[in-house]
Amino acid sequence: MIGFRRLTALIAVGAILVGCVPGSGPVATASTAASPVESAASSATAAGSAAPTLDTSTPVTLAEWDTETSAGPSGEMDALNKAFHDMYPNVTIKRTSKSFDDYVATIKLAASAPDAPDVYQGNEGYSVDAALVKAGLIVPLDDYAKTYGWEARFGSPATLDVLRWSADGTTWTKGPLWGVAQKAEVLGVFYNKATFQKLGLSMPTTFDEFQQTLASAKAGGVDPIVVGGLDGWPLGHIFMMLQALYEPPQQITNWTFAVAGSTFDDQGTQQAAQVMQDWAKKGYFFKGFSGVGQDNAAARFATGNGLYFLTGPWENGTFSPMGPNVGWFALPGPTVGTPSPTTGSLSIPYHISKASKYPDIDAAYIDFITSSQAADVVAGKGDLPAAPLATPTVVDPQSSLGEIIQGFNDKSKAGLLTPYLDWASPTMGDTLFGDLQKLTASKLSPAEFTADVQKDWSKAHPGP
Repeated sequence: MIGFRRLTALIAVGAILVGCVPGSGPVATASTAASPVESAASSATAAGSAAPTLDTSTPVTLAEWDTETSAGPSGEMDALNKAFHDMYPNVTIKRTSKSFDDYVATIKLAASAPDAPDVYQGNEGYSVDAALVKAGLIVPLDDYAKTYGWEARFGSPATLDVLRWSADGTTWTKGPLWGVAQKAEVLGVFYNKATFQKLGLSMPTTFDEFQQTLASAKAGGVDPIVVGGLDGWPLGHIFMMLQALYEPPQQITNWTFAVAGSTFDDQGTQQAAQVMQDWAKKGYFFKGFSGVGQDNAAARFATGNGLYFLTGPWENGTFSPMGPNVGWFALPGPTVGTPSPTTGSLSIPYHISKASKYPDIDAAYIDFITSSQAADVVAGKGDLPAAPLATPTVVDPQSSLGEIIQGFNDKSKAGLLTPYLDWASPTMGDTLFGDLQKLTASKLSPAEFTADVQKDWSKAHPGP
């Protein structure tokens, strides 16, 4: 039986970022963060006191795979990979990046191939990480965690529980540590400030008021929500935000972590599904959204199209061309002044391949890209790091990054972060995201949608 430590872990993630809240400690911005090479070099120096000595003479090529295709995250990885090579000139990082859907569909096959990547991202949950552990494709990281201090790096050892599995990949949150995350995530609403002002809108303080802004945008000839429905998972993220308004966080957590008796097929989740279907029927998603990928949709928003873009902090760097014209807020709840839950967690973890010839170098690389100095680079590209920042600079609290950091801290400290629903079974991503495409196309009713998703869950977790 899965325990209830997940919310503790999510709260612990928030604790590590308290120092990032404007006014309470050092933080970084794109304009003031140290250069990637300087930051990463400092990271290597800091890690060197605890890290094992590495061979710096023999040429080594590490194959690294990730899902960081958005402008900000991709820039982070390129900068950090270059900095790692600058620090260890004998090590060359050969990077492969794929969109999330393509990545999840191919990583297990790639990880089992003779030329498997040395270091690669997985994904929390039964679909990817559990499968990698079961198949013996990745190595436990507990010894490296002790060497590099990873359990202390993220505020509490409990923060990493979501990356622990039993050796047979059946029991989640307990057992060896199999991965380390570079970033944290919180889902929310990016908005175009100029368009907001042009339409004469006020910041919504309730969900009803938020829906009124959607109607006003539509009436004003502006696309209310820009989203790439072709990829499926972006619809999933919007739905997760809606479900969190209608279901208690603990119930969502129980279902995701396979607590016996949990269900998706209930009134609250059906209400969220009805709202999402209504949005599609009313034209609140931009015309043609079902045939557009998320990268293209984000590019549209970055050039001034649409009022809202509902997603995670990884797109903040994509929206940098908007400058101060982009803002962020958490989707408001039903009552003024009552904090609303939303989806958030540690981001996708990095793993070491069992087939890698260089596990010590792989571990040094993971330490490098998840350090506090690397966090400066991540924040410098507009993203939300998991580790506390190292550079004593200040994030403008009015900037989108400042608002994201504040929002993440507020939700995590209040226990209002819920896990990603696609973690719930090996096939849940395909089922949930595919069914949401059908829901928004009115090919499934809300009741049919919740019943089909629950059927997937029940098949994966039949109980005693």
